[in-house]
Amino acid sequence: EFFEHFALVYSRLDVDAVTQLFHIHFFSLVNDDRNDFPELAPLYEVTRTLFAWYQAQGFHDAHYSILSIVELSSELATAKLRWHVTRSDGSPWEYSTSYHLNRSSGEWKIAGVIQFDEVATHDTSPSQRADPLSPLLVVAEEALRDVITLPAAS
Repeated sequence: EFFEHFALVYSRLDVDAVTQLFHIHFFSLVNDDRNDFPELAPLYEVTRTLFAWYQAQGFHDAHYSILSIVELSSELATAKLRWHVTRSDGSPWEYSTSYHLNRSSGEWKIAGVIQFDEVATHDTSPSQRADPLSPLLVVAEEALRDVITLPAAS
C-alpha cells in the first residue's frame, strides 16, 4: 500500500525517498499559509530542512492510522491520517495530516499536505519542546520561519 511505504521512508526521514513520492505541482497548507511548489528543487530543500529539524526534536518511529480515504476519481484521492511518533526520549508526538493524492503514470503521488493546529498557540523557540498535540509541520514551520524559504501561494 502507498501509505505503508510512505510511513517507512517518512519514519527514516529519508528526504530522497519521500520527495520521490511527491507530485509536482505540490502544495502545502499549514494553518492559513498555503505554499505552492511548481518545481521539485525548492520542495526538496524545504523537506531536507524540515527533516533535519524533526531529527533534532528526536523524531523516529512514525506509525499511522487511517482516519479516512476518499477516492474522488481514478486519478484523485484524499486521505486523513493520524500519526503516532515516538521521540528519542520515548515521549509521543501525535497529529493528523490530510493528503491530496494524484495518480501519475499509474502510481499514487502526494500532491498536497494539509495540517492545522488543533490546540492553542505554543512557544516554538528552538529550546521549547513541542506539545504532542500540535501537528509536526505546524510547529516546524513556526520554529523555522526565519530559516526556510517557502514559495508564495500562486
